[in-house]
Amino acid sequence: MEIREYKTMYEVEDAHFWYKGMREIAKTLLDKHLPKNKQLNILDAGCGTGRNIIFLKNYGKVSGFDISPYAIKYCKRRKLVNIKFGSIDKIPYKNNCFDVVTCFDVLGQAEVKNINKSIKEFYRILKPGGTLLIRVAAYNSLIGYHDKAVHTKHRFDKSELKKLLIKNKFKIIKATYANCFLFPLTVLKRLFLRTSRSDVNAINPLINIIFQIPFIIENFLIKYFDLPFGLSLIMIVKK
Repeated sequence: MEIREYKTMYEVEDAHFWYKGMREIAKTLLDKHLPKNKQLNILDAGCGTGRNIIFLKNYGKVSGFDISPYAIKYCKRRKLVNIKFGSIDKIPYKNNCFDVVTCFDVLGQAEVKNINKSIKEFYRILKPGGTLLIRVAAYNSLIGYHDKAVHTKHRFDKSELKKLLIKNKFKIIKATYANCFLFPLTVLKRLFLRTSRSDVNAINPLINIIFQIPFIIENFLIKYFDLPFGLSLIMIVKK
């Protein structure tokens, strides 16, 4: 990711409709698929500036790592502990030590040298029966300026990611697209508005509130259905 994007992420993650909406969707899926009233050992793989670690603390003890020293710097600003430097294709933890691993929008990044090895690493560090929540950018045909800014080199479709996870012994529990209702608008924006920055920046407060509404609807639907398309792809799988 470009250095300036870490600063933007840190500044807008709390309130921006996309970050808030996607956190709520992740929370809904974890609430449904994780054991209740149990303190879990959790790893956020490629934790970025650490905002997701804050909400993951609702489920237990959380550790994180990232390949970027800039990301780790912002984690420290949040006063987060248990943060390491590392890459998802060589995860700096022992075998079978986490109940839950989350990986938000990292697997397709340019910094990841071997996607298949990264999935093997997720399997290695999870305890038997452990849960992996993985979120990636969807549809490789949509690669554009946003992806260049955040260093996304590959976007996935559902069948492709399913095959990779099954190949590496994971059992698929939930496989859904997300950011479905804003999909057409975002595609048009990327086709006709050219910029060197990502889609995620500070936004007018009123527009921010309006754009939260589609995520609220999705968050309800995703409890019961797999969404058929969207800008993101989320899977819950078990070791």
